[in-house]
Amino acid sequence: MNAVQARVTVPIDVATAFTVFTDEIDAWYVRGPHSWVEPAKAVGIRFVDGYLRELHADGGHIEVGKVIVWEPPSRLAWADLLNDGSMEIEVTFAATGEGTEVTLEHRGLDTLPSEVERRIRRGYSWNIALRWFADAVR
Repeated sequence: MNAVQARVTVPIDVATAFTVFTDEIDAWYVRGPHSWVEPAKAVGIRFVDGYLRELHADGGHIEVGKVIVWEPPSRLAWADLLNDGSMEIEVTFAATGEGTEVTLEHRGLDTLPSEVERRIRRGYSWNIALRWFADAVR
């Protein structure tokens, strides 16, 4: 299974890093046409009832991920529902002398069309997302 990893170290403890990543995802996730499935409708993103949901202004939503692992404060994972659940994203949180190392691994890239796979393989999108997260907690 093809995978790519992105990492960032943030200057907070593991439990706080997990909480900010999950409970406060809507506060650090940067909005824009590149960030949403339906940019014209999207107003937020949340983990709700075992799903990662893109929330819409009209009260609707798109379930973009199904949580498959929820182990606070060290690990979470979700199946990417936009690709039939064939890909998984796992995020781990580990204490370091500098705070918490957050590692995101995106697995199942072999199921993607080659152009999309190359972009994700370079880690472009996940490195950006982790930078948004890191900027929010600094």
